[in-house]
Amino acid sequence: MDTTESRTFAARLADLLKNERHAMADFLVALAEYDRRRGWIELGYSSLFAFLTDRLGLSKAAAFFRFKAAELIQRYPEIVEPLRDGRVCITTMASLARVLTPENRATVLPRFFHLSKQEAKLIAAELLPVANPPRRTVITTVHAASVARAPETTSQTVFLGEPNGPERSPAAASPTPPDPVLAPELAPAMRVEPLTATVRRVHLTVSCRVS
Repeated sequence: MDTTESRTFAARLADLLKNERHAMADFLVALAEYDRRRGWIELGYSSLFAFLTDRLGLSKAAAFFRFKAAELIQRYPEIVEPLRDGRVCITTMASLARVLTPENRATVLPRFFHLSKQEAKLIAAELLPVANPPRRTVITTVHAASVARAPETTSQTVFLGEPNGPERSPAAASPTPPDPVLAPELAPAMRVEPLTATVRRVHLTVSCRVS
């Protein structure tokens, strides 16, 4: 592919992406109106979410984001244009719905422009922190040989951070630093969820066997 062909192809992709955003915005506007009229009731569905999954065949995750977007559009029509031009992504709708109010709409909505799903969660946690999140420090010695040979795993949740203090990890509290060879093994099994501006919930998967 030469330079001219590559540029032509790139321009076509940009047009297709623009059309995709417009089509998604048009769908969500129509979905919001359908929900406002409660059209799904006439078809025997218990909710818009059930209509999206059962009638339109969307996965639960895809239906959830569209459900949240339709709710927001009904209350805040100004979201439509940022959806059309790509400033707001459908995957950030759930986080935006948590914190957007009639009083803060002018200042909060722009803070969600061009954010990823995880970045939107961080902003939402800052604006509306979880009240009194549980805190627990877990210090565990993990043997590399046991992790390598044990097929069974179990999930644990660890809350990091202290009230009015900096975050800290179990590794920082342990007198013995973790074996560096374990990092590549544990990293893919770890998920971080923001609760407040300074506290995170960490989900990780570890071996349930000990040597």
